Amino acid sequence: MKSKAFLILSVLILLINPLRTHAQVQKEITKEKLEGYRKTFWDNIPKPKGWVNDYELDFNKKQIASLENQILKFKAESGIQITIVTVDTMMTSKKKFNDLALRIANSWKPGEKGKDNGILIAFSRKHRLIRICNGYGIEKLISDKETKEVIDRYIIPHFKKDDYYTGAFTGLTELIKLLKKKQ
Repeated sequence: MKSKAFLILSVLILLINPLRTHAQVQKEITKEKLEGYRKTFWDNIPKPKGWVNDYELDFNKKQIASLENQILKFKAESGIQITIVTVDTMMTSKKKFNDLALRIANSWKPGEKGKDNGILIAFSRKHRLIRICNGYGIEKLISDKETKEVIDRYIIPHFKKDDYYTGAFTGLTELIKLLKKKQ
């Protein structure tokens, strides 16, 4: 009888266990398992779920919808595709963040085929890093210096206040304004 009660209790604990927070799960993962997970993620970049892929859970549903609507409206006007991805620390180390952002951009290939007119905005709140990857077609319109200015003037000030949605929305708006001027 005691073993049956223990079994039932164990099953209940396992059922409740998924309700643990992400932070609790991260603490339990050993460095070896973490590196294994990162390698698996690197080797198997998931397909995008939409124009905003929030792996770090920085946005609520309304915010994602707002960002996606802005992206879709601009895509309809210009053909330029912009994608946003938030990168969780489980996916990559701080040292390899830029490489992962570029790998995701090369895997997802935002932009029209043959035009290479896509942009990937990748950031990690926990690593405190951001990268904007411009396709070659975009590089003909805006320079790396202009992209960096968007990051420094319109995104980072909001990120420093832990306002990731406003930073992403403002940065996206400024990128779109800049591209509209250059088209």
